[in-house]
Amino acid sequence: VAIKVMRSSLTGDPIYVTRFHREASAAASLSHKNIVEIYDVGEDKDDYYIVMEYVPGQTLKELIHKRGALHYIEAVDIMKQICSAVAKAHSMGIVHRDLKPHNIMIMDSGYVKIMDFGIASIQSLSQVTQTDTIMGSLHYLAPEIARGEKASPQSDIYSLGIVLYELLRGDVPFNGESPVNIALKHMRDEIPSVCHFNSSIPQSVENVIIKATAKNNKDRYLKAEDMLEDLLTCLNRSDD
Repeated sequence: VAIKVMRSSLTGDPIYVTRFHREASAAASLSHKNIVEIYDVGEDKDDYYIVMEYVPGQTLKELIHKRGALHYIEAVDIMKQICSAVAKAHSMGIVHRDLKPHNIMIMDSGYVKIMDFGIASIQSLSQVTQTDTIMGSLHYLAPEIARGEKASPQSDIYSLGIVLYELLRGDVPFNGESPVNIALKHMRDEIPSVCHFNSSIPQSVENVIIKATAKNNKDRYLKAEDMLEDLLTCLNRSDD
């Protein structure tokens, strides 16, 4: 197993403690082959912990650092697994809130498992001084979240679109010197074309990114299941 101990600096905050129990219990109820399983949630004095399945392998972020852009067939296969897991969570009313390659494990077999489902909102409470963590998450942040709106299934879908982009490009679409700079790019700038980067990528694959990362959340996929459906068929279509 792996044990995650939550930051003790917030254990005196009753809102944090209540939220920890609520979110962790919800995450423990999730059962899906592509989601890291939670076995136990508890506390010992002032230490709050989660006991979860140990997954041998590396994060998607580490894989991208080592290999750069992946072949589009491999990228689509990875995204199918991720979308299937996210669709299951959303069907149970659980929004991840911090989907990014750092939170997704991949085994040598190509099998993928998402970590920290439902825990992301707890983590965000303790990230006020963690600039690197905030910067890492900002690269995948939906425009409406950058404006201070509440997380939703559509904001998770936006993050999924950015993850697919990064798998195909080997880098995130927007970089900047400050959190504000990155957030503004998500709100204002169009996502660069992965097909311009690599002309062998089918337009049908890029279309999944375009729909998932629409600036207006009403223009995105309504459900992660809809995105999964397009991922299942996009390699059978060449130019739509």
